[in-house]
Amino acid sequence: MLAAMNTPLSPQERMDAAFNNYFALSDILQKDLLALLDGESDSQHWRRNYIRVSASLIEGYVHCLREMCAVSFECIAPEIGQKETEVLRSERNFDANERIKLTLRVAYKLFELQPAPNFGGSEWHRAQRVLKKRHLLMHPKSSTDLQISDDLWDELYGDITWLIEQLFNFMSALEKKHGC
Repeated sequence: MLAAMNTPLSPQERMDAAFNNYFALSDILQKDLLALLDGESDSQHWRRNYIRVSASLIEGYVHCLREMCAVSFECIAPEIGQKETEVLRSERNFDANERIKLTLRVAYKLFELQPAPNFGGSEWHRAQRVLKKRHLLMHPKSSTDLQISDDLWDELYGDITWLIEQLFNFMSALEKKHGC
C-alpha cells in the first residue's frame, strides 16, 4: 500500500488533476462574482469588493492555467522564452501582472491556439492597474487607498472585463480545438 502512495502520477493524471482543480476553483470563484453582481451598486464598498473578487478569480484562473501548462510542457516542449519557462517552474519570481501575461502567452503556445492576447496594446497597459488597486485595497496605508472615483471605477471595470475575457477566450479556444 505504501508503495502505491509513492508512485508518481502520470502526466495524464497530473493534467486531469490540474483541470479538476481549475473546474472546482472556477465554480467557487464564479459563484462569488455572480453573487456580488446580484447586489450591484455604485457604493464604494461594492466597488472594493468587486475588485477583490475579480482579482481572486483572475489570479486563481492564471494559477490553474500555469499548472496545466507545466504538465503540458513536460510532454511537449515547443520554443518558449526564458521567462515563460521560469514562470512554469515557479510563480514566486514574478509579480501578479507578469504571471498573467507570461502564463497566457505560454498557454497559447503550448496548446497551439490563436489568436493570442495582445499584450502590446493599451488594454494590457491599463489592465495592470487592477491588481495594483487590489493590492492597495488589501494593504491600505491611508483612506485614499480605499477610494475609487467614478472615473477610475469606469476604467477599472473595463480593465477587469478585458482580463477576464482573455482567460475565458483561452478556455473557449482550447475547447474548440481540443474538445476539452
